[in-house]
Amino acid sequence: MKIKNSFYGILAGNKIIVTDKRNIDKLIQKGFGELKKEKEGRKLVLDLFEGLFLLKNKRFAILDLKGNKINEFEIQKIAKKESKEFYLQYLVFEDLRNRGYCVKTGFKFGFEFRVYPKGKLPGESHSEAVVCVLPQNKRISMVELNRMVRLAKALNTELILAVIDSEDEINYYKIERKKL
Repeated sequence: MKIKNSFYGILAGNKIIVTDKRNIDKLIQKGFGELKKEKEGRKLVLDLFEGLFLLKNKRFAILDLKGNKINEFEIQKIAKKESKEFYLQYLVFEDLRNRGYCVKTGFKFGFEFRVYPKGKLPGESHSEAVVCVLPQNKRISMVELNRMVRLAKALNTELILAVIDSEDEINYYKIERKKL
């Protein structure tokens, strides 16, 4: 099903697939998705953070496999099955995107997000920071914190802790290792 004059993607599991060439090009220019080349052609794969962000900003429609529109609540419900902390993670994703950063998931690196310098996209620049999202009441040990600092250093990035309080306010803390 096509929606006239609108960006849209098809929800497939926990990813959103965009196949329209014009839509793919516009989204890539804005730092969204991961391009996949297949025999059938190019497709752009968006994660649920990106899809929800575009949906909330009225720039995008998400359809199920039958062609029915999916709303924000349904996306959040699907995402919560993947991560209990999706809501808090999304708040940080949205805040960083609204500040002009290109944000990608960082789960395979041990963090929630990778953040690229303003105005740069993956492939143009190395990520400048990795972000760990924490609710204000979450305790982490010094061993965990040390592991995160060392891992961020090994990735040649800065470690940012995004701590979210009970009113959904986000405080960012840059953590680095200092040698005496």
